[in-house]
Amino acid sequence: MDRGFKPSIDILSRIMRVLLENNSVGKTNLSQQANVNYVRLSKHLKWLEKRNLVELVVQGSKIGIILTESGRKFALTLTDVS
Repeated sequence: MDRGFKPSIDILSRIMRVLLENNSVGKTNLSQQANVNYVRLSKHLKWLEKRNLVELVVQGSKIGIILTESGRKFALTLTDVS
């Protein structure tokens, strides 16, 4: 995809915070809860997925996004910047 893509720490932080609060969430829901444009969210999710920090899982007829174990550690580190 976009080799020059550099994720925003602010957007990553918002995405990770939502994923920590939910076991699984769909893209549209995640976009709304993290207040991120759907296209930007998709780019950030691809970046996270390439690094094995999130997984896309099929749940019935929907696709959910979950944190991997290393993703959970990353999310806790990233969101603990308060």
